Amino acid sequence: MRSMTGFGEGAGENEHTRVSVTLRGVNHRYLDVVVKLRDELRGSEGRLRERIAARIWRGRVEVVVEIESLAAGAVEVSFDPHLVRALHAVSQELVDGGLIAHRFEFGDLLRIPDAVRIRSGNRNWSDDDDGVLLAALDQALDQFVVARETEGHALRAIFEERLDALGALTERLAERRAELPQQMATALNQRIRELADVPELDPDRLAQEVAILVDRSDVREELDRLGSHLDHFRAILDQDGSIGKRLDFLAQEIFRELNTVGSKCRDSDLTRGVLDGKTLCEQLREQVQNVE
Repeated sequence: MRSMTGFGEGAGENEHTRVSVTLRGVNHRYLDVVVKLRDELRGSEGRLRERIAARIWRGRVEVVVEIESLAAGAVEVSFDPHLVRALHAVSQELVDGGLIAHRFEFGDLLRIPDAVRIRSGNRNWSDDDDGVLLAALDQALDQFVVARETEGHALRAIFEERLDALGALTERLAERRAELPQQMATALNQRIRELADVPELDPDRLAQEVAILVDRSDVREELDRLGSHLDHFRAILDQDGSIGKRLDFLAQEIFRELNTVGSKCRDSDLTRGVLDGKTLCEQLREQVQNVE
């Protein structure tokens, strides 16, 4: 089991280029890969996404690619001769007239648009460079997956603790449910006598009324399904791959069964148990949001 949060980084180089790749992951309902890289590397973006999707199933993954040139490229300097000559003539006239102290120098020309143009010759991105990039990505992915698995182990411990508590609670609710029919019969008998001042009641009629009340408030099926959901949750924890969505669905089903038990029961002990169960289930649901 893996979490959706994690971090990984990788780097590599050849004689021309140094490449570094950083991965950061946070929770997301689906797989959302955001790639940040220079425009000249856009041709490699598809391969990056395919490699990530092959190993990551869910979560928002931010990929930052940085490259550094190790070989000095050729530099080309050009100028506009007509513009430079015109500027030289004007500056000479201004100097001769005493309006400025000196003529234009090369540094002055650099501040004038289009007077001097400087271009650095960048080498084209090669297949060898692409191999370095993908190797750095694989290194970052290895760290990223290990980080997610490490946090996933911590999440599993939390899940097992909550599942144990919910399982013990389910057993207590089932025991309390078994005690209710006799208590309901005694309470109903006493209540009827108080209201009607009847010394003796027909046992068959009393049993019939108790049976109706018990049937209306019986939560045996809900408790059985609750136990089954808890077992299923544990089984999914042992499975590989993307399990977060299934765990989220099961957590919702567990909460639904608890809610139904709470709405049907008229016993204070059951009600308190249901409230405790809902608290545990909410904690379960919060942590499920972190599972890939």
